[in-house]
Amino acid sequence: MRCAVALLALAAAMPLPAAAQDGSVFYPPAGCTGELTIQMRSCRLSNIYTCAADAPGENWKLVLEADGPVFLSKIDAETQWLESYDLFPNQHNVLRLPADDPASLTELLETGIDTFDFIQKMGDSIVRVVGFDRLTGEDVVIDDEPLLGTEFSARYEDFQGPYLTVTGFEYVSVRHRRFIGGITTRTRGDQVTERDYTPVDFIYPGEPGFFSKTPLYDCEASLARYVPTVKGYDQ
Repeated sequence: MRCAVALLALAAAMPLPAAAQDGSVFYPPAGCTGELTIQMRSCRLSNIYTCAADAPGENWKLVLEADGPVFLSKIDAETQWLESYDLFPNQHNVLRLPADDPASLTELLETGIDTFDFIQKMGDSIVRVVGFDRLTGEDVVIDDEPLLGTEFSARYEDFQGPYLTVTGFEYVSVRHRRFIGGITTRTRGDQVTERDYTPVDFIYPGEPGFFSKTPLYDCEASLARYVPTVKGYDQ
């Protein structure tokens, strides 16, 4: 409940989906259209929607865990992570445009690798993010959805130098032009955290569970622990 209240408090900056009367479904804001729900492992789901006021190719993703919403992000057609709202801690993150080396899904699909180097204002901090995404050739089909396997690495630097590395394996949906979660490892000093956000179900409008607010998989209490999203992993 505290997650839902905190996220809805951000409505002044970005209107969020309002809960349905039955309490089990989220709806996109006025002028927006729900596109896809992805149920993932580690007690997480994503509701993806587009808004008429945004530029072509831009879309939003609302991430929910067992206690409710935890993260809202906006990407463009090249998967640049334009802005996000993170609840732990409450934080608004914005991409500084233009990026020195912008993320490019087109380059990844055409050449098999894409590097990136960009600056984000993350709350009160200015952070540089440097890394790459690479196709592995280990493609899969999950719930009838074809996905390209990728590996990635991202290094986070502030004015004191590097402080966080995020690596792992995830997926790309060519159909939806977005990255979809997989196994992510965050290393910060001696602390290493691994999460498995592998997708399980892809749910479209009209199908049971579309725009649900209830994650279904791995939701035992010991697993339902939020880890802040970085660089959009999972985007």
